[in-house]
Amino acid sequence: MFEVSRTVASMSTAGVLVLAAGIVTRRRELIRGSLLDRAIALGRVFVAAPLATFGALHLSAARGLMGMVPAYMPWPIFWVYVVGLGLIATALSLIFNRFVHWSALLCGAMFLLFVAMMDLPGVIGQQPDRFSFALLARESAFGCGLLALAGSTGARGSRWAWLVTPCRIVFALVALFYGVEHFLHPEFLPGVPLEKLTPAWVPALRLWGYTVGAFLLACGLLILANRWARQAAGWLGIAVTLAVIVIYLPLLGPAQGTDQVVEAIDYIFDTLLFAGTALIVGEALGRVETDAGSS
Repeated sequence: MFEVSRTVASMSTAGVLVLAAGIVTRRRELIRGSLLDRAIALGRVFVAAPLATFGALHLSAARGLMGMVPAYMPWPIFWVYVVGLGLIATALSLIFNRFVHWSALLCGAMFLLFVAMMDLPGVIGQQPDRFSFALLARESAFGCGLLALAGSTGARGSRWAWLVTPCRIVFALVALFYGVEHFLHPEFLPGVPLEKLTPAWVPALRLWGYTVGAFLLACGLLILANRWARQAAGWLGIAVTLAVIVIYLPLLGPAQGTDQVVEAIDYIFDTLLFAGTALIVGEALGRVETDAGSS
């Protein structure tokens, strides 16, 4: 019981502290500019807070996560700790704006390694369902969002700048896939189409699915076509953030027992991470546009 309670405390504390610290460090960007500009300024914060949350989970519940490490890798608990420390280090890098290029590059590559080593073999080796593909797409989006940020934060003319375009395309394709999923299954929680149904207390619960699905489709098409792509990524991030505030945060209320609380925290920060990913894609695209305009 103590171990599990410590996990809940460490996850929530890490996430809330990093979220608060990130808002403080970016306070100047949050008091000027349009709503879209302010939202995009929060992108790194909305990515950092979930990374810190899941990093704390890896450190406080390492033995419970060992089973996720591929069987061919030695010392599974070592890799759980390495991933946890890497997630926390990236979170701190993003909110304090230190070594962002390298932290985003390495963490983005790590997410794509998760896809190659765990998600893709799971889809190929089993009878996959739509949730397996949703998880694969989710990790791909997270990885590509961070790589796009890394490609845009290097020096002008950096050899990493090419990352922005393929990562934009991958993120757009994930958004389109998720949009279709929302229209086919609007009864599930909006944002990342996983296995949890939208609670019955949510008014017009199917309308939420259709609305977020429409944002995903429209914004995904614009990002894919590279037309008003920065704006589309920003508004998609805003829409998903609104869903987190209105629907996901209240999930903590009826949660009973440590397992349910951990699940609620996981859904909240996982969906916030997707919102933050959309926003940092918008940041990366905006920086590319600025560089192109000044060259």
